[in-house]
Amino acid sequence: MLQKPFSRKSKTAEQSGLRSSFFRSFARNIKTFKLGDLLVASGLISAGQLQNALETQAKTGGQLGRILIGQKALTTGQLYRALTEQWCMRAAAAGIAVMMQFGMPVSAQAHEPSTQATNVSMQFANSAAATPQSPDLFGMHATRHSDITPFKKWSELIDSFQAQLENPNATSPGVVMWQKKIRELSGLSRQAQINGINKFLNQIPYVDDLHVYGRYGYWHATATRFFGSGGDCKDYAIAKYVSLRALGFSTDQLKIAVVEDKVEALSHAILIVRSGDNNFVLDNQNKIVEPVTAVDRYQPIFSINSKNWWLYRA
Repeated sequence: MLQKPFSRKSKTAEQSGLRSSFFRSFARNIKTFKLGDLLVASGLISAGQLQNALETQAKTGGQLGRILIGQKALTTGQLYRALTEQWCMRAAAAGIAVMMQFGMPVSAQAHEPSTQATNVSMQFANSAAATPQSPDLFGMHATRHSDITPFKKWSELIDSFQAQLENPNATSPGVVMWQKKIRELSGLSRQAQINGINKFLNQIPYVDDLHVYGRYGYWHATATRFFGSGGDCKDYAIAKYVSLRALGFSTDQLKIAVVEDKVEALSHAILIVRSGDNNFVLDNQNKIVEPVTAVDRYQPIFSINSKNWWLYRA
């Protein structure tokens, strides 16, 4: 369990910013279908809870996902895990890579069940493209997928940060300072590098996308803006990922993980680093680098690096 100095700055505003900036665009490009039926079939909510939420939706016109969360029928993490699985099912059915973004659902609706969709879901679950693995993160089982095209926004942001770190003509004071820190850490042990990067980047102020860019769900952040104006949890995780890659860590040793914080009931992004026989958590909200086995407040939804992505289930 995380102990102090785990702290949350401006907790109410930060939670609101995380929920909004991290999930606002989640369903803008995907019209959700059969959400209610999927949640009931998965055992996440009861038929009665779904009916109650649908009645509320008919009166208020609100989004089904938000209504269910507001009624405490399920958590944000449970909802987004279900949505992630839906995306996989839709991508398999269409035979195309769906551009996956991360944000608060804005079009979640319940529809009648479809036999065809159910069959596709079963086919996807048994697809040869998905490689089942042992319990991989926080006690959850991982299924690995090699096609990361659904995570285009993540990949583009990683590439952007990496290009700025590798720019020999960088003039931004923050980026120049970042490059200097990489050089300082280059000759140290792996553990010293992990600790050093976490400490260095955690000094950057946390701010949500609305504060920096004037709107939520912004996916064109730069390292210059991050070091100059601050960023949200995804920016920290990506900067740490790129930093450790520059220090010689392999892609296979690193995963950006999207998790549900079971204590605060919000979703969050962290970096998982494998070094030696241990996996470590690099968290912008914790000054201390801790092994995964010492952290029990998080439940993973999915993780990604530059080669693969993983979907987690109990």
